[in-house]
This record gives sequence, C-alpha cells and structure tokens, in this order.
Amino acid sequence: MEKDIEIYELRLKRGAALKSAPHFNGTREFLTVQCGAVRVTSNAEQCILKKGFSAHYRADVPHCIENIGRGECIAFLVVTYA
Repeated sequence: MEKDIEIYELRLKRGAALKSAPHFNGTREFLTVQCGAVRVTSNAEQCILKKGFSAHYRADVPHCIENIGRGECIAFLVVTYA
C-alpha cells in the first residue's frame, strides 16, 4: 500500500447511498457532514449525522453512508489505514 490516509468530498443525492465492502484490517473512517443528513452503518452499529456532526467508525467491516435528508448531502470522509 502506498498511502495511510485518503480524503474525499462526498456528494450524495437524495436517497443515494455509498455501500462499501470491508477494507483492510484496522481501517477506520471519519465522516463530517457539511449539509444534509446521513445514516452511517458499520456492521450492526448505526448513527444519524446532521450538519456539523461527525462520527468515526470501523471500515474493515461492511459499512454504508446513506443520505436520509430532503436534498443533496455534502460530507467530508477521511479513511485511515492501519
């Protein structure tokens, strides 16, 4: 692997979801919502994030970021590899 961290700007349309298979063992994600609302699922755990909220979660298990708001969601995603 050539990098330890990746940074993305996510734009999810209403009702869209980013579903991910497990990444490498020890991978974590940190998500901050700039506008809109999302449901984050990591294995069996879930949380709802609105504008200005952040969460970190395991990404070495199946995980999903789903736009549950009324319009487009914009969020920043940081992926860290162990």
